Amino acid sequence: MVDNLKIVDIVSNEISSRSNQTLNVVKSVDRVKTGIVGFDGLIEGGFEKNSSVLLVGSAGTGKTLFSLEFLYKGITEFDENGVFISFEESKNSLYTHSLQFGWDFAKLEAEKKFRFLSFKPHQVTSIIEEGGAQIKDVLTEINAKRIVIDSITAYSLLFSDEYKQREKVLEIFNLLNRWGVTSMVVVEKSPFEFEGKEGSLAFIADAVISLFYNHDEEKGLRIHALEILKMRGTNHTNKICAMSFEDDGIVIYPDVEVF
Repeated sequence: MVDNLKIVDIVSNEISSRSNQTLNVVKSVDRVKTGIVGFDGLIEGGFEKNSSVLLVGSAGTGKTLFSLEFLYKGITEFDENGVFISFEESKNSLYTHSLQFGWDFAKLEAEKKFRFLSFKPHQVTSIIEEGGAQIKDVLTEINAKRIVIDSITAYSLLFSDEYKQREKVLEIFNLLNRWGVTSMVVVEKSPFEFEGKEGSLAFIADAVISLFYNHDEEKGLRIHALEILKMRGTNHTNKICAMSFEDDGIVIYPDVEVF
């Protein structure tokens, strides 16, 4: 049986630690723009710099595409190099599918602005135990300011014990915080299931974005949508907004509320 008190203690200690770091400090918030059309205006111009963002959704909701655009626009429009860490997707597949939106990650890699890292989930345990030096070295090498992990779900499934799952995932978040990057961590799960079972992850992350791909019976079609479930220190929209995939990337429609 999972010791829920232990889980609460881990999360509470982490939140307390972050609070102590910012206690009595008053300053303007530095924002990191995603460049995704229609999105940044919903979150006061962008994510908080060096924050951690959970991107939650089932298969087909556009999680990988959203995270890739966050990296690509970061490099090409905002001079913030990026790293994509995959536990599932192959490099060739990702590069090929990105080209349909005009995103040439191979070119960015050749220019030392982007790196793709692939690990089997079980390899991550050793990397974390060693303090994440293998990943940190790559971040330093290309001066990366953004990082994506796709997906944390594949890693957490290594651990059958629920308490152990949360403990190991929290270790990853601790590393991300120490590295001083703005991170996006993908969760392969229905937003409804996530809200019910993954409370501790929602607490430890600075932001949670949910992606949907639901059937509209009245219109007889499926609709992609986005909801900002949480974003610390940000006056964000509470709407569930329509989302579409255009020739050059994602477009969010703030005035088209769905569900």
